[in-house]
Amino acid sequence: MEDLHVYLRSITPGERTSLSVLASLVHNQATVLDLGCGSGALGQHLSETRGCTLDGVTLSEAEATHARPHYRRVVVDNLESCDLVATFAGSHYDFIVCADVLEHLSRPEQVLAACRQLLQPEGRLLISVPNAGYTGLIAELLEGEFLYREEGLLDRTHLRFFTRRSLARFLGEQRWAIDSVDTIARELPESEFDAAFDRLPPSVARHLLGAPDALSYQFICMAHPVAATQPAWAPSTTPAAPAQARFTAQLYLGHNGHYSEARKLTASGVIGQERQTLHFELPSQYMPVTQLRLDPADRPGFVHLYRLALRSADGATLWQWSADTAPRSLLAATPHSQIVWQAPLPPAAGATLLLLAGDEPWFELPIAATLLTACPQEGTTLEVELGWPMSADYVALSGTVRPLHDRIAQLESDCRDAASRLNHVQTDLAAAQNRSQLLEESNQATARQSATWQQEATRLQNDLAELSQHLHTIETSTVFRATRPIVHAKMRLDRMLGRSQQPSPHAEPAITPTPITPPQHPVDIIVPVYRGLADTRLCIDSVLASTNQSAWRLVVINDASPEPEVTAWLRERAAQEPRITLLENPDNLGFVGTVNRGMALSADNDVLLLNSDTEVANDWLDRIRAAAYGDQRVASVTPFSNNATICSYPRFCQDNDLPEGWTTADLDALCARTNPGQVVDVPTGVGFCMYIRRAALAEVGLFDVENFGKGYGEENDFCVRAAQAGWRNLHALDTFVRHFGGVSFGDSKSPRERAAMETMRRLHPRYEAEVIAFVRQDPAAPARAALDFARAAARGRPLILAVMHDRQGGTLQHVHDLARLLASQAGFLVLRPVPGGKVGLQLAEAGSDSELRFALPDEFDALLDTLRALGVRHIHFHHLLGHLPLIRDTLARRLGVTHDFTAHDFYPVCPQISMIGVQGSYCGEEGLAQCHACLRRQPAPDNVGIEAWRAEHADLLLHARHVIAPSRDVLQRLAHYLPTARYSLVPHMEPGSQHGWPPPAPRPRAPDAPLRIAIIGALSAIKGADVLEDTALAAQRSGAPVEFHLIGYGYRALHTQPRARLTVHGRYDDADLPALLDWLQPDLVWFPAQVPESYSYTLSAALRAGLPVVAPNLGAFAERLNGRTWTWVEPWSRSADEWLAFFQQLRQQHFIPGTPPQRALAVRAINPGSDSLPAPAQDATDWYRGPYLDGLLPAQATAPLPRELIERHLVATQVLSAPRGAVLGLLARLRALPALAPVARAIPPRWQARVKDWLQR
Repeated sequence: MEDLHVYLRSITPGERTSLSVLASLVHNQATVLDLGCGSGALGQHLSETRGCTLDGVTLSEAEATHARPHYRRVVVDNLESCDLVATFAGSHYDFIVCADVLEHLSRPEQVLAACRQLLQPEGRLLISVPNAGYTGLIAELLEGEFLYREEGLLDRTHLRFFTRRSLARFLGEQRWAIDSVDTIARELPESEFDAAFDRLPPSVARHLLGAPDALSYQFICMAHPVAATQPAWAPSTTPAAPAQARFTAQLYLGHNGHYSEARKLTASGVIGQERQTLHFELPSQYMPVTQLRLDPADRPGFVHLYRLALRSADGATLWQWSADTAPRSLLAATPHSQIVWQAPLPPAAGATLLLLAGDEPWFELPIAATLLTACPQEGTTLEVELGWPMSADYVALSGTVRPLHDRIAQLESDCRDAASRLNHVQTDLAAAQNRSQLLEESNQATARQSATWQQEATRLQNDLAELSQHLHTIETSTVFRATRPIVHAKMRLDRMLGRSQQPSPHAEPAITPTPITPPQHPVDIIVPVYRGLADTRLCIDSVLASTNQSAWRLVVINDASPEPEVTAWLRERAAQEPRITLLENPDNLGFVGTVNRGMALSADNDVLLLNSDTEVANDWLDRIRAAAYGDQRVASVTPFSNNATICSYPRFCQDNDLPEGWTTADLDALCARTNPGQVVDVPTGVGFCMYIRRAALAEVGLFDVENFGKGYGEENDFCVRAAQAGWRNLHALDTFVRHFGGVSFGDSKSPRERAAMETMRRLHPRYEAEVIAFVRQDPAAPARAALDFARAAARGRPLILAVMHDRQGGTLQHVHDLARLLASQAGFLVLRPVPGGKVGLQLAEAGSDSELRFALPDEFDALLDTLRALGVRHIHFHHLLGHLPLIRDTLARRLGVTHDFTAHDFYPVCPQISMIGVQGSYCGEEGLAQCHACLRRQPAPDNVGIEAWRAEHADLLLHARHVIAPSRDVLQRLAHYLPTARYSLVPHMEPGSQHGWPPPAPRPRAPDAPLRIAIIGALSAIKGADVLEDTALAAQRSGAPVEFHLIGYGYRALHTQPRARLTVHGRYDDADLPALLDWLQPDLVWFPAQVPESYSYTLSAALRAGLPVVAPNLGAFAERLNGRTWTWVEPWSRSADEWLAFFQQLRQQHFIPGTPPQRALAVRAINPGSDSLPAPAQDATDWYRGPYLDGLLPAQATAPLPRELIERHLVATQVLSAPRGAVLGLLARLRALPALAPVARAIPPRWQARVKDWLQR
């Protein structure tokens, strides 16, 4: 066994270290005194290779034991107190070596004085010392840090520090003349200071790299004694060119999905060099290579990736990817980690932009395994052409940004020219109007020309806004410091041009409409049909059943449907219904040709294009037509729909299901009642249901058959052409038409979408920018919000306000489940805290994007007025974390309503939420003295004492109708502190039940198969992230046949393969978890929680999957797992080694033979509370539909919220998302840095929770 406390070193041939350089200065057969010889590496090398005779001094007997075989004599003593002259009396040496010794001594001059007496007349002193002027150390000092470490330049045992000059001065003062000074260089990425250097401003970084000895890590000095003091001089070995900051790239050679450190290649590149090529020569392999994994750099930053190429020895290209020619999404679709594939750079750049978000970013190369195994064994090379322009090199960065500024300047010049031309046109128009009313037609032509110029100016402004947004992204990125001068210049330009920094998110252009009277002609409702009988029947029947006053006829066109039942039904229905005009195409014309045929039937009728997979209701057509004639220049009108991109509801730009319990007729009537007559301008209509005025159709023309084929993009092209001609496209906010999506024209939609978008880019280059600008502005947001809150208060149901924290997780899931369960009996709103002392009010349904915010306490009365206007009749407190005390103390009283409280954790009695002690795990609940000590370390909000904290929350709980908890463990703990509350034990509602879920039935494992353990969820320290990592590291060290899989992520970067037996699979959607578990096929699921859990939805997922479970004896686990087979409830406080031994025991005793454990006795969780509590409700669903709803105040009749109130308090999510996303992205990147993992682990749990909260919003 090696002495673990002994620092063992060796000298390897070909390796340049301080010991190897010192050894090279010693001649053969020399006598050497090695002061601070340690374990004897230098002595072993000199005795074995040069026949030298050595004596040594070391501080440790353990080190001396290692050294003695190679030395004539080894003395164990302290150089600070040892009398060297007496100890080695009678001996004189050719060389005395002080290898990394002087810096550890408080008085090194005493050692040098002894050396003078022990040297031969021609003898030499050899010294190695660390360089205190190393660039990385200086960078850390510039950040105000001087951090001692276990080893390196700031070894915590160093007492003296030297630079080249100070070393020369010190030796000269001690009367030693320097013969030579050599250096050991170390690149920054290989040092302990790489992170600090990367944070320096570029100009400072360049200055430091250009300094002498910038990358000299150690000095090697040879000197001889002289009689007089010497000047402070030391020969310099500074290179002619400045040092360069470098990064390291690595290529891992994989076999059948496995990688190891032993099979990797390394290359380095220059930070700041815009384009460079790294070469990896693949060695001859005894094991075939089936995949390659590239780690492009060893630090966060931005990288431009130009080309990847695999070449044979003769230069032939075996495989290649290029940003110029290959799909950029090809790499993004491969397995990768800590890499964000950014939007492509402008085409001229010829590169894809990668954001490296951690210290170990990697991605697999999409090279077929057959190609790799067939590669020649010798000379195959992978070339990686990349650039790092956005880190330490300011010149390269400014070269990237400068073209954007040039483009902005050009656009601004074009905009001024367009504005000048517009002014001339408007002047001519005013003169023409004054001269004569007879020139009306000429005036109209001029007005159209004016509209064209306005459209041109708007497009230019949109382009300018898009580029400005791109610059804003750079400003908020990690390289903002490097671009500060350019950013300041842009801000000055913004001020000169009068551009607002905070545009009004929902502002609409000031347009004064000129309503006109609709003509008497009927509207042709054109329904092209290709396939899908059920959808077609629903569509046509809904049109015929609608109650419109406008005249219309239904034109149904069968576009050669391949389904005979469709053709037969259409013919039968048309024969029965005189309002249907049925046309049949002999051959398939496609959507565009079919619609054009319908629009050409009449020269007078307006048309309404209606997909065959839609459903209409009520007087839908009357409202759409009213919007079309609300202004004389309206070309198209599109209503709300569940599946209509920019006209979608309830979620903007998404495909939605109808809200649960709502029909098409319900939503359409709600729109008519809530947003009567409201419209907004849109850059394009959406063709599923689009009204087109005949006047616009006559001027603009039919759909473009030549460019848009079967369909998709034709309505966008028409609307753009109409807008160019001065017409408006409107979104009607008072009408809803359901759109099922995707049945009219088969399964070829995706290729057509891509082709159509390419055609739109070619025909209308500014179209995408206009749509992006519209999405960013989102003028229909207030209308959607009005519908959301009207929905919550509709149908005469009592409205319940759920007060909760602003995190994700089980509390939010429970509120959503409760809202779905009681949807027919009660409406639900959610009130959550928002940073800045605000609260946000929104619907209690997943994905709701309408939120009203109120700043407290100033807008507390406005919040109360809003809740009264909506008809809130009851408050259900789920969590108070983040809320001001007035929410807890006065909200229910001021509203005059009842309230309940659900305990999702222990916040009412523990400000640390989950009974977390100062050590970051379960505190044990040892009494008030312990709580006082805890709060001194981690104070409660507003520094409230524990007695006052519990008293303030007790008032809320004691006045609640019900204090509800999902487990007996929660109620026992709460009752220990608040015994008189009215408790109700009600499990959470979930599909199935604990007794209905399948029992585990694992199959026997092969004797050599590892035990596969899954851990589910977002792991904080208190959820067991550190315990998991330590156990996985222990498994790797010991070679135990156990592997861990985290389906989720940790609060920091966890050590993974190959350093630890851990694979992190990343975030997941709850709906995907069953499939993930089925794919992974774990042997068991482990819950390493360090605090009591109140319920655990992730445990439910494991039970639902029928998997064996290992859980701690804390919280609700024990009671939920009681009596279940293949289940273990174990002590929560085990060490990593104890957990690993336990898992190996399970593998050997149960999983290999397939033998279930004996059914254990019921395990009671660690809990100070009493067992004398009510039994759980027989059925959670019955309890919530019965006792929970009983006694609620009846619903009140309400009116829609005023639009002014909505606009005042509505959150501009699109506008606010960019800076917030940048901040959260930075936090996520910092949290993911392995170098910061010890820091993250040391953060108090309360602050860990806050970080998790920020990252999940």
